[in-house]
Amino acid sequence: MKRLAILLIAAVTLAASCSSGTTDTTTAAPVTTAAPATTVPVTTTTVEEAAKVGSVADAGVTIAKDIVYLEMNDHEYLVDVYVPAGEGPWPVVVALHAATVYKDNSILKVIVQAAAEAGMLVFVPNWVAEWPPLSGMTAEFIRSEAPALPCALAFAQQEAAGYGGDSARTVVYGHSGGATSGAMWVLGPTRDLTSGCLAQTPPVVPVGAVLGDAEYFLHGTWWDGAFDEDVEEMQAIVAETVDPAFWSADLPTRFRLWAATDGSFSRSFDDPWDEDGWFAQRDPDGTIREDLGELDDGTISYIDEGLLLATRLQQAGIDTTFELLPGNHEAHTAVPEIVVAYLFDAAGNG
Repeated sequence: MKRLAILLIAAVTLAASCSSGTTDTTTAAPVTTAAPATTVPVTTTTVEEAAKVGSVADAGVTIAKDIVYLEMNDHEYLVDVYVPAGEGPWPVVVALHAATVYKDNSILKVIVQAAAEAGMLVFVPNWVAEWPPLSGMTAEFIRSEAPALPCALAFAQQEAAGYGGDSARTVVYGHSGGATSGAMWVLGPTRDLTSGCLAQTPPVVPVGAVLGDAEYFLHGTWWDGAFDEDVEEMQAIVAETVDPAFWSADLPTRFRLWAATDGSFSRSFDDPWDEDGWFAQRDPDGTIREDLGELDDGTISYIDEGLLLATRLQQAGIDTTFELLPGNHEAHTAVPEIVVAYLFDAAGNG
């Protein structure tokens, strides 16, 4: 393991049951307001409207399904809203699905359901129109889908009050590819909304980010082709995530980072300082390798990715923790109560 000055806490709490009644609703009668640069109406399902289909108090979590929040490149981007039982105001979570899956992914829904049952209003957007195969990842694809993230966050903050949420306590949640893109957006300085976004104003920087088992400097083999196709652009994407020089000034966000203890998706190397190697391709100035330290085990995994980002966030004076969850890449589904605790802590309810 690499030597970094950071505390690792292995969370070993046993899994709690996350089953309860859930009412799955379709969008009720819309509330229409004008949106900038588009004639498409804003569609809102309130708690009261959702209750027409099933009682929120009796049925537990209520889901408002498939609400359009963005129209871009001839595609409608949809969001589901998980509304807790009872009365708010609740913290707001914007939960980003992982790579090659979408908002209805069963792994994501374990955490989303648990968070809503615990008393968090959760927005789950599709933030990618159509995933390419992992081998087809490109810098162009990442840039083309990036506008969906600020729109999803802005839409959630705009609509939160109608569902009983408190937008001032908004947290971004992401696992795997969702964490990678979530970090890139939260840390970046750009908050502009693209044409076709059904939010009225740009989003406010979230107070928290819970990100797990992800790539922040893109060590995976599936990125090799993307680097070969556009080396400088892909290096710019890496820098925007892990180089503090590119981060927003005075970032107020609390970061709760985690990785699985099995070191998911590890990749080996011979000489990390080989300037023709894959590692140097991600790290042209050598600072990532310097911060990772001895590199004595000959591999890079999601643990190293999390360690690097956590260390640099802490060095920048940003409230950050990094912990290990027991298990593999899906460890968080075995201990959803731990991730929910991270969410409440990141929201300021810890």
